[in-house]
Formats: sequence, C-alpha cells, structure tokens
Amino acid sequence: MGNSTVPSVDNISDREFQDYLGRYPSCIEAISQAKGAKPGQKTLAELDGYRYVEAPGLFGPGTARPMEIDHVKTLVEWKLRHGKFRPTLMNLVSSNNPKTVKETVQKAVKAYQDKSDVSTALDILTQLKGIGPATASLLLAVHDEENVIFFADEAFYWLCCGGSKGPIKYNLKEYMTLHDRAQAVTKRLGVKAVDVERVAFVLMRQQEFDVPKNSGEENPGQQEVPENKKIKSPSAGDTIQKLPKKRKPSAEEGEINTHLRRSKLTCALRQISSTTSNRKRKYDMPSPLFASSISLPKRFATVKDAIVSRSELPLASSWNRLLQQLREDVDRISSAEGDIIPTIDFADIPNPDLATEFLESLRQRGVAVIRRVVPQETATGWGQELEQYLGEGHGTVQASLQQHRPLHNIFWSPPQIEARAHPNVLAAQKFVMRLWKSKDPDASISTNFPVAYADRVRTQISGPGNQGSNAHVDGGSAERWEKDGYGDAGTYRNIFNGRWEDYDPWESSSRINVTSDLYRGASSCSIFRMFSGWLSLTSTTNEDGPSLRVLPMPKLATSYFLLRPFFSPVSPSSNAADSSTDWKLDTPQNSLLHGALPGYPQEIIPDMHPHLQLEKSLISIPPLNPGDYVIWHPDLVHAVGGSASNTAPSTLYYRPPPRLRNDTHSRLSRTVLYLPACPLTQTNALYLSRQRKAFLLGYPGPDFDVAGYNRSGSMGPLRDERRHSSRASVQTVNDTGGDDGLRAMGLLPWDEEDAESDAERRVLEMANAILFPDLFER
Repeated sequence: MGNSTVPSVDNISDREFQDYLGRYPSCIEAISQAKGAKPGQKTLAELDGYRYVEAPGLFGPGTARPMEIDHVKTLVEWKLRHGKFRPTLMNLVSSNNPKTVKETVQKAVKAYQDKSDVSTALDILTQLKGIGPATASLLLAVHDEENVIFFADEAFYWLCCGGSKGPIKYNLKEYMTLHDRAQAVTKRLGVKAVDVERVAFVLMRQQEFDVPKNSGEENPGQQEVPENKKIKSPSAGDTIQKLPKKRKPSAEEGEINTHLRRSKLTCALRQISSTTSNRKRKYDMPSPLFASSISLPKRFATVKDAIVSRSELPLASSWNRLLQQLREDVDRISSAEGDIIPTIDFADIPNPDLATEFLESLRQRGVAVIRRVVPQETATGWGQELEQYLGEGHGTVQASLQQHRPLHNIFWSPPQIEARAHPNVLAAQKFVMRLWKSKDPDASISTNFPVAYADRVRTQISGPGNQGSNAHVDGGSAERWEKDGYGDAGTYRNIFNGRWEDYDPWESSSRINVTSDLYRGASSCSIFRMFSGWLSLTSTTNEDGPSLRVLPMPKLATSYFLLRPFFSPVSPSSNAADSSTDWKLDTPQNSLLHGALPGYPQEIIPDMHPHLQLEKSLISIPPLNPGDYVIWHPDLVHAVGGSASNTAPSTLYYRPPPRLRNDTHSRLSRTVLYLPACPLTQTNALYLSRQRKAFLLGYPGPDFDVAGYNRSGSMGPLRDERRHSSRASVQTVNDTGGDDGLRAMGLLPWDEEDAESDAERRVLEMANAILFPDLFER
C-alpha cells in the first residue's frame, strides 16, 4: 500500500511538483547544518552544489571532459552524505586504477550516447570495484540530467513503492523500473529527471527537519504531510550513525606489523579495536557427578511449575502424541541405519534437483555429509602439517599429544586457518545455512556471509585408545528451560505450550538473542552456530569404533528431552527405563532436569531417556575421506568416538585416556577439524571482534580462554600459541580465502552493496560498525 501522506507520483500536479522542488534548497541546508562536517571536510550543502551544478557543467551534453577518479570520489562522497552511509564504499572505489576508471566511464558514456541505452552503460560502469547499479546511475546522471535519474532510495520509495519504504535490492532490474517511472513523470509534467529526483528527496525526507514551504505561491489544495506523521530517515542509517557513539574504540594494544600486498587490508587492520572480554571460563573438565542424579536448586522447580501452569492439559496430551511418534521414527531409523543420513558431492551443489533433495533430507534428519568440499590431497596435506604443528608445540599443546587427549586446544595452526578461509568451505556453509528461515523478515541475521569460529582439533589413535563421549547435546543444558537462556527468545515455546508439532528446529529469529552459556561452563559456545561441523583430514571408517554417532531426528528428540523432566512413571516401583511404562505429568514439579547440570552439556542417558532407545536410534555416520565435511544441527543428540555400545551412564563426560608413548602422533588414524557454520548476527560480530584479537596475538579463542588475556600461570590444558613458530598469520587468511576469507575472520569490512535486501544491508552495516568503528562518521 502507498503512503497516503505523500502525494501520488501519478496524480501530483505541475504546481505541486514545482512547490516541492522549490523546497529542496531549504531541505538540504537544514540537513547539512544538522550533520555538520569534520575539519577540512566539505559540508553536504557544498557537495550538493558539486552534484547538481558543477558536475553537470563539467560532464553534461556538449562537453568533452573525461571523468577522472577524483571526480568519481567526490560524487561518491556526496552519495554517502546525502543518503545512507556505507563505510566500505569509498575504500572500494578508491582502490580502482585511475586509468581504468577514466577509460571505463568514457566507454559507458559513449555507449549511452550512441544508442541511449541506459542498461548497457550501467553494465559497463559496474565493472569497477565498489560501483553497483546505484552509484553507476549517479555517474551517468551527471552526463545527462534531463533523462537519467539517480537510483536514490527516496526516488525508489516515491516512484516504485507509492511513498512507502519497501525493501530495495539495488539491482539493474529495479533501476530500470525506476528509470521508466521517472520517464513517465518527465513526459507528463515536462520536467527533468534530476528534478524528479530532488522532489522525491523532499517528499521522503522533509519531515525530519523544520523545512518551510517554498516562499512562492501557495497551493490551498495541496495535500500536506501532517506534523504528527513524522517520516524518519532509513532505519539502517539511523542505527549505524548511533552505534559508533555507543561503542568507542579503545587504544590499540601494540602495532600490528603485518606486511600485506593489499593496501585495503592494511587500512582495515588499522581499524581493529582492542576491546576484549576477560571473563573466566572453565576449561573442559569431566563432570564430577552423573548430571541426571542431581537435584538442582529449588528455583528450577519454580521454572518448571511456571511452564506447566500455562498449559497443563496441552502439555500432558502432547507427551502421549510424542511417545507414539518416537516409537515409529526410532523403528524407521534403526532399519535404515546409516543410509538415512543424506550425502551430496560438493560439485553437485549447483544442481537444483540434487540440492533440493539433499536440503529436504537434511531438514528432516539434522545431519549430513558433503563429500569432497576440499580436494583430498589438500586435506591430507593439512593433516600432515597439523601433526607437525602439534609435534612442535610448547607446554601442554605437546603434552596433550603425548598423552593423547582427544581434543587438542590449538586454534591458529595454518591448516585450521586455511580451512576456515577456504572458498569451498565458505560456499558449503552458505549452502547449508540457507535451510534456516526467519519468521521475522527484519531479523538481524544473514546466512550469506559466514563467520569463522575458532574451535579445536580432534585426533584419535587406532586400537584401544579410541575414547569418546556419552550421547549429549551442545549449546548449554539448563539454559533451555530458563527465561534468561532460551526462554525470552521463545525458541522452544511451542514445545512447552504442548504443540511440539509446530516447533520448527530451523527457525532462526528465535535463536539470535539466546544466551546459551549462562554458566560459562565446559564446552559451552557463546555464539549462534547453525551447524556444528567436522572437516575430515584423514580417512575414517567404523572398524575401530564409530567416529561420530547421531540421533537423526532433531524435532522429536529435542521435544522429548525438553519435556522429559516434567513427567515420571505412573508407579514409583516401575522401571523408568522401560519405555512401555505409563507416564504422568508431575504435580508439583521437582527441580530435576534429567541430564542437565548448569555449566555442563546436556547429557542423554538411556536410563533417564528410555523412549529414545539409544541402542537402536544412535547410529554411526558414513565413513569419511579427507576433505569430507559432516555437519549437524546444534540441538542434535550425538556422541563422539567410543564404541557403539557406549550409551551407558558414566561418571565422566570424557573418559580419562591412557598415557601413550612419544610417537603417538605418527599413529593417528583419525584427525578432524571442528568447523561450525555460523551466520552473521550482532552477537556473532561482537564475538568476532574478540576472536580477531586473540588470533592476532596468539591467544586461545575467547570461548576457550581460561585465565584471560595476558594472564600468567597455569591454564589447565589450554595454552596460548604466541611462541609457536608456525602459527598462521593474516597473510595466510588472505592467500587462502581472499576477501571472503578475510571477512569471515573479521579482518576486512563487508561491502554493503553485496546485500540482497535492506534487512541484510543493515546487518552488514551493524557488523562493520562493531568491527571497524573508525570507518563511520562521528
């Protein structure tokens, strides 16, 4: 629907049009005064004079002066001050070769003058870095202001959205629609395209400031915009202008002397803020007791009672429906075994039929394998290089190898960095993350720009040293029932309201504000992972025991372990482990959260979760080859390593491994890199800013930092890699992944022109404001 407070483009009279056009100078002056300018910087009013007076005089019809890069930069500066500020745009434009800019503009203008073909001219101009259809239209508009309109937000809103602020993709198709609409107005009213552009600006922006009417003739019949209908500037612009003021960067800790071939990387690194968090976190320690046997504080009983009070009858009814469905799905899984886990070759992802089938299976099962994401020889080489890196390690990095702790707390080895930045890995992550959808179209989340999360390395020797974990779920434990954890976000609201059938494990907007690590416990992760993942560096078979076992029913299993603490067998003498026993809703509720203990992962145990029938439903993933990538839903029940019968209760979360001889690393039969797929969100961008500094200084990833930056003394099994001679550098990221790899690591700003929607553009602007605050105007 159109905006009734703004005159319709189809009905606006010539008199109304001229009245609004006359208000433009006052509107620009008011905005210019409000924005101000830094010392030595031109004001918006001065830049506006260049845009509408000087530039058309220099490059308009009948002139032969070529446009140079400095002219382009001045026009881009006007664009940034006149509309939404894009912190990376000027850097990208400035990185163009001056000769290339001059020749490209000349070629585009000639193509336009020869055939009056706007589309072809814009195609030529967009070959320049940082020049999308919007900026390209600006460069062309100053060459013919009568017929070519600049792709301004305000013009698009008025001409194409009826005066309302709809989403803009900033593509050529949208611009041509805008161009055609502008042509219709110019012909009907006998005005110039540049005048349509300025009238649109006044209509969409005048209420931000007290702009008087044109001092010329009054139009009694003109429809005024009511004062109480204040039209705000684009929300993304508002948000980004405020963010840097709230988050002032502190002084840098030491100069980063990284020699890079690309000047833009050096520029970006100068913006790196040194803000960090020194909160202590426990390192991975075994659980002292079997979590399910512990009565938690009474407040957890209160939490459970509050949930039951809202939907007691629906909850009880849903439990019975759930148990019936579980029986059917467990039988289906046990009969299919490993064949139920979908696989796809990385090379087949562009095939729409194969991709759609794969994603649908992934949606249902929550786990999948993507074959040959990285070439086998590359992955094998990484495995060999990683063994050498471990062998050269200091302190407990080397000790963990000698004793063969399955998890090696290293984060910055070249293989890990190269894997996180590898173009195929980023493409695979982007592909699977598209499965997630948001019910809120304006949610601050983007799956098109994966964020790297620095996790650890898992190795396993052949034979009896194959130790593993119990079945468990990552992402916290008690937090799933708590208001301050997942509760306020409403992640599991449908389950707790007795409608588990309506629960969507792949809905993202209810997870971006979750706090999954309230207790900063073992293995907790403070960012939003859409998938946990392994990249295999060796061949893994199940001959020495499975590498990873999964319960491939994310919707049913999650609903079950969340509802389990509310129910108990009807008869106290009944065997709770008997899935056929009748069960009832407890009233009042106790404080037990079966398998959940604050600060530890959610354990799934046969005695406490009998209806899952883990002996039948927990199945091994298919064998992996070097370069294969296995991913699973963050709520998926899984067990790492161990034997197929390793589902019984244990007093330890990780079993203590035997001490092995010094050449253990030469006999590693399995090596995988933990490689989760993470979207771009505010929480993840904030984490990335801390992780970036850890990378540059050689400290553990923030989620694994026990003592905090610059702390001395024992750090348990976690040690920094500052003194490791082979530690990866920023250049490693650049050489492997280029711009996309650097952005994933928080080392280069995102280009907002790459956004596919206004909402995604706001996410990129927000992330750039967090990671590169000095790029924004103060």
